Amino acid sequence: MSHAEIELKLLLPGTDSSRVERQLRALKVFGRRQSQVHWLWNVYYDTPDQLLRQQRHALRMRRISDKPPISSRAAKALRGAWIQTFKSAGTSQGGLSQRGEWESQETSDRLNPIALKSTPWKDLDPDGLLFSSLQPCFETNCRRTTWLLRRYQGASIEVALDVGEIRAGGRSCPILELELELKSGPRQALFHLAQTIAQEIGVLPCDASKAERGYRFASGATDPATRAKSIRLRDRIEPREAASLVLSDIYGQFTQNLSALCTEDDPEVVHQARVAWRRWTSALRVFSPWLTQRPDASGLKPLRTLLGQLRDLDVLRIDTMPTWLPLFAGNDAQRQQIADKALLHIDQARVALRAQARSTLSAPSTGMALVSLAQELSVLAAADPSQESLTDETQTPKSGKAKRRHKGHGQWAPKRMSSLRQRLERASRAGDLPGADLGDIHRMRLQAKQVRYAAEILSDLLPKKSTSALAKKAIKIQKKIGDDRDLQQVVSLLSALDLEPTLQAFFGGVLAARNSSIDAALKSKK
Repeated sequence: MSHAEIELKLLLPGTDSSRVERQLRALKVFGRRQSQVHWLWNVYYDTPDQLLRQQRHALRMRRISDKPPISSRAAKALRGAWIQTFKSAGTSQGGLSQRGEWESQETSDRLNPIALKSTPWKDLDPDGLLFSSLQPCFETNCRRTTWLLRRYQGASIEVALDVGEIRAGGRSCPILELELELKSGPRQALFHLAQTIAQEIGVLPCDASKAERGYRFASGATDPATRAKSIRLRDRIEPREAASLVLSDIYGQFTQNLSALCTEDDPEVVHQARVAWRRWTSALRVFSPWLTQRPDASGLKPLRTLLGQLRDLDVLRIDTMPTWLPLFAGNDAQRQQIADKALLHIDQARVALRAQARSTLSAPSTGMALVSLAQELSVLAAADPSQESLTDETQTPKSGKAKRRHKGHGQWAPKRMSSLRQRLERASRAGDLPGADLGDIHRMRLQAKQVRYAAEILSDLLPKKSTSALAKKAIKIQKKIGDDRDLQQVVSLLSALDLEPTLQAFFGGVLAARNSSIDAALKSKK
């Protein structure tokens, strides 16, 4: 049995399983619907070098019971059929995933290669060597409560609340999530339902499956942060299609780092979440001529503000203070005590701010904003590229022939990059002038960031040599201004934290000396 699985996955940060189930049952949309409860025990298989994971496939054996299995051995002893499931790589657009799924009922927990012959497995493993090397990789078990919503916004949707854990190598991590699976009808019904839920319950759209999280957990990954990856754009791609691919990929990086923030204290998670958001705003600038409306992210402002404040404290504690405190303290024991006390105070502030960020992440308003962005990405992905209108520097007459319009699209990326380059040059001239104010310098830094990320995003569609040189120039500007800003931030943060005046005076002197040397260098250029 096969079907295309279309679902929206919602993690439930900052809540507990018993409370969230009560909240769901209290919602009007679930109030009169009958729910069913089952226990699921799954074993995921892969090769020792995880070839299935590398190609984003998944193969599992599942046992379903109306009683909770006490252990893996107890699950095997339960009555009922086993279900073998093979899932293909599929696609994801802004939290909404679609992938092929092939199921077969089996009489035991042993994998059945015959059932895989009617699936894409036959192309993946034509000689059977891959199948012969499969072994258990990790397990998941959970209590699943389901509701079937018929005739909801013209759709039929299965809602599943999963509460359980992932197990691998004697360790475990929790599962608490909602899956909204579209059985029939329009996809937008999924987002309408997600918004209804998000009004009362904090949600976090995240397209990382249990299999992906299980693999990561089983491999003992020590780096929880999700970094930007190269986005491949084919030659002569339409700009709206490129926008859909790019923004969806960036949205995934952003939400996966937010997911990690729920449980991880690694400063790199916060950093990569902010990198993702800068890439998002840069991508919006790149594709603005072809976007009918700018996605509304105002609901994320409280969270983004906290992430910025937390990142500033992380940089202060991890980078700036260790660099300058040895010069401040020297061999003076009293000054060393001041330095140690300052570090302790900064660490306490970081802990408090991280807790505040997690609380804001679990707020309904944050979840509603994230669902709204996912919905707009879904609409963008479904838009017909042939209907897009051209504006700005790539505009062609509306009466032009389709062939001529397509030719214009072949040059849209270099033309767009040229426009961004000119803006950076204007901002650089203003920011490099003697006596340039902070606004001019800030604009130069923002333009440098936008050019850098734009060059990375559009790299497949741009001349390699000139694009590389431009990106290096943008990074150089960004780093120089960033170093200056870090010192300015130290003075501001130390004052806000009400730390020792002696320490504040030291960093004030460092900043003044640096500014004097910069002014002297600028005057020498005249």
